[in-house]
Amino acid sequence: MTIARPLILLLALLPGLAAAACDRSLQPPPSSGTPQRILFVGNSFLHGHAPPVLHYNAARVTDLNGTQYGGVPGVFKQLADEAGLQVAVSSELLSGQTLHTHLDQKRGVITAQPWDVVVLQEHSLLNPHQPGDAAALVGAASTLESAVHAVNPQARVYLLQTWPRADQVYQTPGGRWAGRSLEAMLDDLRAGYAKAAQQAACVAGVLPVGEAALRAVQEGVADRNPYDGIDAGKVNLWGPDSYHFGPWGSYLEALVIFGRLTGRDPTSLGPQSRAGRDLGLTPAEVEAAQRVASRELQAVKPAASPGVPSRP
Repeated sequence: MTIARPLILLLALLPGLAAAACDRSLQPPPSSGTPQRILFVGNSFLHGHAPPVLHYNAARVTDLNGTQYGGVPGVFKQLADEAGLQVAVSSELLSGQTLHTHLDQKRGVITAQPWDVVVLQEHSLLNPHQPGDAAALVGAASTLESAVHAVNPQARVYLLQTWPRADQVYQTPGGRWAGRSLEAMLDDLRAGYAKAAQQAACVAGVLPVGEAALRAVQEGVADRNPYDGIDAGKVNLWGPDSYHFGPWGSYLEALVIFGRLTGRDPTSLGPQSRAGRDLGLTPAEVEAAQRVASRELQAVKPAASPGVPSRP
C-alpha cells in the first residue's frame, strides 16, 4: 500500500521527538574549536561509482577500511570547509553491501570511537534479495543505533534515504518497479526508512536525499529518463550506469547531508562552491543543486538543528 508523503514526512519527524525524550540527538554540539567527529556507514551510494566522486578529497577523509574512497563524505568535508565549520570525517563503506553486513563484519570498527554524528545508509533496493522489503533495514538500523549510543549517548544517528534508480524503473524487466515510475520506487524507500527511524530507539532523523532527487525531476531541473536522452537545459542525476548518482547527483546528496547536519542553508555556499567546481559543474548547475537541496530541507523542518561549531 502506498503511504501518502505527508504522513511519511510526519513519521520522519517522530524520531526527533523520541530523541528529545531519550536526551541524545538534541544535545548541544561540542564547544567551538572542537571538530565534530562524523562517521558515514554505507556502500557505493556514499563512496560513489566513478571519478570524479570516487576518490574526491580522499586525503581529508579517514577511510576506516583503507580503500581510499573520498566520495560523498569527501564532498561533505569540502562543503564544511567552505562554510568554515570544523568536522573530522571518517567513512566505513563496503561496495554493494547492506547495513546487516556492516553490523556483522564491522561493528567493532563502528563502535571503536565515540562519534558525534553517525550516518547509516542501506542498500539501494532495501533488500537485494527481496527488493522493497525493509525488514532487514529496520533491524540493522535499530541495533547499530543502540551500539553507537552505548559508546556515546550524545551521538546523533541519522538514516540516509537513497534514491530511485532509473535502471530499475526502465531497464529491469520483471523487477519490482519495472514499468512503474521513479515515484513508485521512492514510495517504497520512503516508507522503509521512515519505519526504520520510527522503530529505532533514538534516531535523530532521515536525510531526505531520495526526496531531493525526485524533487529535482519533478521541478524540471533533472531529466526523468536518461535512456531516452537528456532534455536540453536539464541535468542527469545518474552516472553512465543510470544507477549510481553522477557528479551533479552526488553534489546534491552532499548538500542535503550538509544542510541537515549543520543547520546551514545550502544556498549559502554560493555558485562558486569549490566542491561543485571540482566535480566539473558549472555555476548554474551548482546553484540549481543548492536550490533543490534547500527547498527539500525546508519542506519539513527537523525537530532541532544542533549545528556544527565554526572555526574560532
